[in-house]
Amino acid sequence: MKARSWEREYCDFFAARRRPLMRTAHGILGSWPAAEDATQQTFVQLYVHWPRIERAAVDSYARRVLVNACFASLRKGRHEVLADAVPELADPGPAPAAEQRVDLETALRSLSARDRAVLVLRFLDDLPVAAVAEVLEVPVGTVKSQTSRALARLEALLAEPRPATDLSERSSG
Repeated sequence: MKARSWEREYCDFFAARRRPLMRTAHGILGSWPAAEDATQQTFVQLYVHWPRIERAAVDSYARRVLVNACFASLRKGRHEVLADAVPELADPGPAPAAEQRVDLETALRSLSARDRAVLVLRFLDDLPVAAVAEVLEVPVGTVKSQTSRALARLEALLAEPRPATDLSERSSG
């Protein structure tokens, strides 16, 4: 049976973009299993619509589908984080003082999904403002203001001193 001509293009796109899209989803969802689900849903949608997608816009379309899948996952409450951290087997040395602790992932989880999406697309995916606006389907000015507010919130969260946590406290419970 002869393969459809567009399937090779789709497979090449999948091979090239699966990991970067999963990284983006993880940035928004904060969970690798949830990111994997959202990425899989994205590639299913891409496969269904691939013959009709304009090739010049396929990356932007894929990001838009991915962000929508992430938002849908969060709305449905399917976002699960099984553990905060994997216990270290080796002695990591002395714990840093509370004022020196910076946990970006926890701070990002404290932001709204829309704020996380803007920051992840702008700074993790390194997209220009116009591209983020296209993906999120909002005006450029909205991306600029939302980025500014989200960065301010993130900076405030990261500036808050956090108590040092003992690894044995985390694992007992």
